[in-house]
Amino acid sequence: MTMKILEPVKFRNLELRNRLVWLPAVTCLADEIGFVTDPLIERHVARAKGGFGLIDVEACGVLDRKSPHLLRICDDKFIPGLKEMTDAVHAEGCKMTVQLIHYVKQSVRTGWKQAIEDLTYEEIDECKQQFIDSTVRARKAGFDGVELHVAHGYTLSSFISLLNKRTDKYGRNTEGRCRIVTEIMEGIRKEVGNDYCVGCRISGEEFVIGGNTLKQTTEIAKIFARDGMDFISVSAGGKTEDGAWYTGYSGSRCMATANLPYGCHVYLSAGIKDALREVGSDIPVIVSGKIKDLKHGEEVFEAGKADLIGVCRPALADPDWIKKQVEGREKEIIKCIYCNGCLERDQRHEPVNCVIAEKVAQRKPA
Repeated sequence: MTMKILEPVKFRNLELRNRLVWLPAVTCLADEIGFVTDPLIERHVARAKGGFGLIDVEACGVLDRKSPHLLRICDDKFIPGLKEMTDAVHAEGCKMTVQLIHYVKQSVRTGWKQAIEDLTYEEIDECKQQFIDSTVRARKAGFDGVELHVAHGYTLSSFISLLNKRTDKYGRNTEGRCRIVTEIMEGIRKEVGNDYCVGCRISGEEFVIGGNTLKQTTEIAKIFARDGMDFISVSAGGKTEDGAWYTGYSGSRCMATANLPYGCHVYLSAGIKDALREVGSDIPVIVSGKIKDLKHGEEVFEAGKADLIGVCRPALADPDWIKKQVEGREKEIIKCIYCNGCLERDQRHEPVNCVIAEKVAQRKPA
């Protein structure tokens, strides 16, 4: 199979064997404290063997705040386990980044969430330092780069959103709302230099009333590129302002459901890609949102709507999603039906596995 998305690509310090990225998704496979486990390593090794060029590890906490089975990088004690995982993935010829996440205080039970408007400068400075320190740990742990989680309902996403009503230097306008991220970038570069990949994930549209649309996110992308971001991964929705924990429309757009068409978010990566071209930036843009197959991914790339093709749930259903297509074994693929049974397990803090894959495994003879 000859496709451009299967050819090597290089940016910053990353040299990928192809343009296919396994996107970050919570697995609940870390232990209760947040240490790497054997099942977590096995999960990523399987996708590395399956043919991905880059694996972006699930949200990894930069702060020590309670969240069951959340992977952690908030202390040096987590480095050895993370290093074991990156070594195992690198042995399969795949590169690995890690998504760094900070979240404000919140209650799943009541829906209460701490407002970023209430954060003091001291708390903001602490948040920034946690991202900087965690990036240093990520490099020590063997990750080829980091991805700042600036999407969905988390702290950095809340700062860059139009819903941010702060009236100080961390609000007021687009530059102000982006300030916490650009200051984190500045601090990271002072620590790790310019030869280490630092990207981010943003919600191309938030799908909440009064929230960001492409009108805002294209300008945000320009600011991030200007200030040294190495790639932008484009997600959508996921804002808890629309309903706690993916119960609203914003949540269903983040984890696109079966009723939505394939490629439902391609217009978001395309819009951001066009905006970056306007300012002469060629940093890679990662697309997500129900990419049907490799042919579909190739069409998106050839049309200039994205540089890297992001896939998540299809490869949760079948780790050999790429390999089977390359080898002409499409009929053997265990296909994701976008039922979001995986999401329901995430919400219950259970190991996140594919319901369909489990049913297929049960039907196989012993």
